[in-house]
Amino acid sequence: MTHYEVAFKLQHECPYNAFSTKYPSVIISHWCNWSRDVLEIAHKDLEDQTIVRSIRDLIKQLGTKVIRRSQAMTNLQVVLQHCACDKLPPPTLPVIERRNCLEIQPTLYTGGWEWYRVVAFSERDLRNLFKDLDKHCAVEITSKRAIYDESVRETFPVSTATLLGKLTSRQLQALVVALDNGYYNIPRTATAGEIAQRLRVPRTSFVDHLRKGENKVLQAIGPYLRLKPGET
Repeated sequence: MTHYEVAFKLQHECPYNAFSTKYPSVIISHWCNWSRDVLEIAHKDLEDQTIVRSIRDLIKQLGTKVIRRSQAMTNLQVVLQHCACDKLPPPTLPVIERRNCLEIQPTLYTGGWEWYRVVAFSERDLRNLFKDLDKHCAVEITSKRAIYDESVRETFPVSTATLLGKLTSRQLQALVVALDNGYYNIPRTATAGEIAQRLRVPRTSFVDHLRKGENKVLQAIGPYLRLKPGET
């Protein structure tokens, strides 16, 4: 049994994309069950009144009402009265389902893009999905892999809190910057010293955050590595 796990990002005219383009540093996670929408909005300063007003405008544009709201300093959780997916131009989730694909939620809106992960059960469904999306969206596939003789449940995500919850902000930043700058490429396209110089921090400090971050991530995924049978 073969299925495909595909990650892609897209841009089109809709309230979510407009908001994300205006506030690229805000991260919106979106869960939908066709009855309720749940939004989790993360930003370092949710007390910024400009962002607060824009969030209100976003919800108004979705044509729904807030029935639950919970806020911390950097995280806002909102439950919406009804699903707005079929009202967005174009309705991406219905397109995904019409082509027999399964979305792995949440959808993410950040950096001016909408980010999706889907499971497809045939190459034809996958081709038709992107043919449909290309009519209305700018689409970029960020990863694709064929999965052979494995259960679909192995495709579903592990909690990010489980994998990344013990990282400090500096360790997380070091890992992301190292990844973005080619430190983990083969061959490596940037050394730790070069990245530290770009960040204007001491090399020893950057390497210390990087190594501690790597250690914590490996310790977190260790139990899952042991569940995966090795090649003989």
